[in-house]
Formats: sequence, C-alpha cells, structure tokens
Amino acid sequence: MFTRETVVHLIGEPCLKLYRAKGKDHWYFEFDDHGLSGIKRVMVKRLNDLPLATWLNEGRTFAAAMRAKRER
Repeated sequence: MFTRETVVHLIGEPCLKLYRAKGKDHWYFEFDDHGLSGIKRVMVKRLNDLPLATWLNEGRTFAAAMRAKRER
C-alpha cells in the first residue's frame, strides 16, 4: 500500500498536490504555480485501487501539460 504523499514525492513536482474529493468517489491532482493552475480528476474511489505506476504516470503527464501551457 502507498499514500498520496508517496505519490507526490515520487512525481517530484513541487507545484502538484493530490487530494481525495470530499464526499465523492474520485481523487484529483491540483497544480498551482504562480497563477498557472489546474485540476485533473482521477475517477477511482480508493487510492490503492490503481497501481502506483498509473498514479505516477497520470501526475507526471498532467504536470508536464500544465508546464507546457506556461511556455505558450
């Protein structure tokens, strides 16, 4: 088993957070970097319902997409 802190630490993106939506059956990544912000939902009830590798891929892909927006 792993925690959300483990996921965020392994992704290594300081502007990325991972939360469970209160009262909902999904999680979301939140990206916030000085005015550049966004949210990506992951439709899964429990963190460990997905493999760690999937979480890392989702988070890294989302963070990269957000960084690419800044470069435009």
